[in-house]
Amino acid sequence: MASISGCLASAGQVWRRFFGDRSGNFAVFFALALVPLTAAVGVAVDYHDASQLRSRTQETLDAAVLAGVLKSTTDDQIRQAETFFIVQAVNYWGTAPTATFSVNSQGQLTGTAQGMARSTFGLADLSVKVTATAAAAATSKVCILLVNPSKSQSFLVNSGVALNAPQCEIHVLSTANPAAIFNSGSTLGVKRTCIKGKDIINNGGMSVETNCAAISDPFAKSMPKVSVGACDFNNQVYNPGNVTLQPGVYCGWTNFNGSGKLTLKPGLYIINNGGMTFNSGWTVSGAGVTFYLVDQNATLTFNGNVNTTLSPPTSGTYANILMFEPAGLPNTNLPINGTSGSSIQGLLYLPSRDVTINSVSNVNADKTTMVFSSLILNTLNWVVAPGALAMTTSGGAGSPRLIQ
Repeated sequence: MASISGCLASAGQVWRRFFGDRSGNFAVFFALALVPLTAAVGVAVDYHDASQLRSRTQETLDAAVLAGVLKSTTDDQIRQAETFFIVQAVNYWGTAPTATFSVNSQGQLTGTAQGMARSTFGLADLSVKVTATAAAAATSKVCILLVNPSKSQSFLVNSGVALNAPQCEIHVLSTANPAAIFNSGSTLGVKRTCIKGKDIINNGGMSVETNCAAISDPFAKSMPKVSVGACDFNNQVYNPGNVTLQPGVYCGWTNFNGSGKLTLKPGLYIINNGGMTFNSGWTVSGAGVTFYLVDQNATLTFNGNVNTTLSPPTSGTYANILMFEPAGLPNTNLPINGTSGSSIQGLLYLPSRDVTINSVSNVNADKTTMVFSSLILNTLNWVVAPGALAMTTSGGAGSPRLIQ
C-alpha cells in the first residue's frame, strides 16, 4: 500500500499539471466550475445574513409586544408597540419593515413584522417574517371596596347570606380589631376576599386573606363635580298609582306610600338635605339615571317589598355612574330593606355610607361596582357581576409574558 506522503505527492503533481496547463480547454473548464461555486457561496452568505436579521427582528418584536401590553387601552397598546418596534428596527434595517399589531378579546397583543433581506451577491432577496404575542399579567375585578381604614367590623356577614359573585373580589381597607366578622350559615361565592387588617373573626370558615394588599380608592379624585342649584321639588308625597319623575333638584323628603309604579326619566337626580323613601309595594324603574347625594342627610331608602330596576347613562359626564356623593362627608347609615326581584347596574360610589342590606332576595347587581365605608349583609340572596367601572387588581401572575 502506498504511503500517505506518496499519495499527497502524486496529488500535488496532478494539480501542478492542471494549473500549469495553458490550453484553452482547461481554462474554460475551470471558469465554468467557478460559476456554481460562487453562486453556492453567495447563497450561503445571503442565507446567513437573512437568518441573523430575522433573529434580531424577532427579538425586537418580542420586546415591542411586551412593552405595548403594559398599556391600559387597546389604542395605547398598539401605539406603544408600533413606536417601540420602528425606533429599534430602523437601526439595523435602515428602513424598518412593515409591522402590524392587534389585540384580541383576551387582551393579548400580537405583532407581525415582514420585510425583504437584500442580497449581498445580487441574487434573489429573501423574505423575513416574524410574529410575537404577549399577554398582560392576570388581573381580577374588585366589585366591592370598603374604604374606612379604622372601622371595626367594616365587613360583617351574618347568617343566611348567599352571595354569588364568582368573577368578583371584595377588598376591605380596615385595619381595626376586628376588621371583619364572618358568621356561620352563610356562603360567599366570590373569587377572593382581601382584608388589609390582620384581625378578623371567622366563625363561618370562609376563605379569607388577611394582611392583604387591598387596593386604594381609585375614584377619590375623579368623580364629576356637580353644581347644585335651587330646589325644583320640595317635600313631595306620592300615593298609590303610576308616577313619572323628571330629573332635577329634590329637596326635603320625597315619599312613596302604599304601592305604585314609579318611572324615572333619564338624567341627574340631585338629592339635597333629605331623601327619597320607597315603601312596600312600589316598583321603581329608570334607565340612564344618576343620583347625586349632596350631603350627609341626603339618602335613598328602600323599605319593605320594593322591586327596583335601575341603570346609569352609558355616555356623557355621568357614564356608568348610578349613585355618588361629594368627597369629605361625615359617616352616615344607609339601610336597604326588603328589596326583592330587583336589578341594578353601574357604580355606587358612597364612601361615607355605612350600608346595611337586610332581607334582600333575588337581586342581581349586574355589572355593578360598589364603594362604601362599610357593609353589613343580613339574610340575602345576591348575585353580583363586575361593572363597566370595575376596579382592577393584580391577579398575582407577575409580569407580562410572551405566549408565542
